[in-house]
Amino acid sequence: MKKKWKDLGLVSLGSFISAVGFNTMFLENRIASGGVGGLAISLNALFGWEPGTFVLLANIPLMALCFFLLGKEIFLKTVYGSWIFPIFISLTSSLPTFTNTPLLAALFGGIILGFGLGLVFLGNSSTGGTGIVVQILNKYTPLPLGLLIILVDGIIVGIGFIAFDADTVLYSIIALLSITYVVNMMMTGADSSRNLMVISQQHELIKEYITKVADRGVTELPILGGYTGKEKRMLMTAVSRPEYQSLENEILKIDETAFIVVMPASQVRGRGFSLHKNHLIEDDILIPM
Repeated sequence: MKKKWKDLGLVSLGSFISAVGFNTMFLENRIASGGVGGLAISLNALFGWEPGTFVLLANIPLMALCFFLLGKEIFLKTVYGSWIFPIFISLTSSLPTFTNTPLLAALFGGIILGFGLGLVFLGNSSTGGTGIVVQILNKYTPLPLGLLIILVDGIIVGIGFIAFDADTVLYSIIALLSITYVVNMMMTGADSSRNLMVISQQHELIKEYITKVADRGVTELPILGGYTGKEKRMLMTAVSRPEYQSLENEILKIDETAFIVVMPASQVRGRGFSLHKNHLIEDDILIPM
């Protein structure tokens, strides 16, 4: 229940932030950065349609498709975000435009919307719209998800050529790239960690530091030196990003010649990360951290 309330809070806050960015950066600068929101901006310029109302009405048939083609579980996760986002667009429509410089609006509006959408995604939901179309096409066609996102949002941005000049559409593309970058950073950065592989003559001391001081798990692997042909030991451990630099410094204090390979780990599951540490359990496949 606590997680559900947390997800609800993330979706609500993210939808509000996205709506603020939409109204204060994109609408008056006519930046149609993809999605139903981008289409709403183009139609607002062409026919004067109120963006919040259009997004809300457009989501109704899309949510019906979501229910019948993607299933009840995805529908329930999407319905709240697709409802609250257009409501926040309408509620924040009176906010002033922060800047009338299209390039600044595209960049900073993209950051604001990307941050808001990232929160929504972290709340295990979405704001509906073309995201539903992408999910349906991904399920029923062999096309990869990334390509489908580009195609669907590209069509929305392309419609901007009917309503706006080429410069405005190019600013919309910049905004779309900004949104995508920020969302990707948030989604991978939320659980982003570092995987370290260490080869050292002092592997016993390093292993002791990792397990007893850093309080992290470590796996010891037998390896064979390709040049010397001698048998050695390699240590492998996963740590959070804030812990990484401190651990590396301590390893080099123990052995300044230690060979360290650091790789990004976008997600780590297990004790110390997705599960609580429990030093009393001895039956896990890996020693608890």
